[in-house]
Amino acid sequence: MIRPPLPSDQGYIAATWFKSVMSMSHFRQRHLSTGEGRALNAQIDAVLDRPDTRGVLLVKDSNHDYIIGWLVYVDGPTVPVVHYLYCREYDDKGHRLRGNRVSEVLLAKIGVDHSKSVVCTSYGPASRSMRSRYKQSVHLPLEEFLKP
Repeated sequence: MIRPPLPSDQGYIAATWFKSVMSMSHFRQRHLSTGEGRALNAQIDAVLDRPDTRGVLLVKDSNHDYIIGWLVYVDGPTVPVVHYLYCREYDDKGHRLRGNRVSEVLLAKIGVDHSKSVVCTSYGPASRSMRSRYKQSVHLPLEEFLKP
């Protein structure tokens, strides 16, 4: 089932977003030693606190509090701006969740398909993967998006 995020979901979204980005070895090696982990945390908070930020969550049908995956985005003036998309690797029973179209389902919910443009602000392999699968996507660094 897909549902909008609740205020109680924000902590989980922020924590998994931060942990996911920081677990990417290229990002961690490049940024953690320079203290940019704090800056990333501040950027995530800034995105989540914006009035134009939207989200969709894929949750278990039997437990709407169990988040399988989530997508944080902004309805841009012409195309969506996807900040981050996250999917649990395994469910509580040990079944693999990634690779089971979670990303595709969440992106489709906001109107993104392979024929449409989308802007992506995330870093790392997930961003490169999205841009390779969604040929009309472009990258806008998160810090550029957040500039006044």
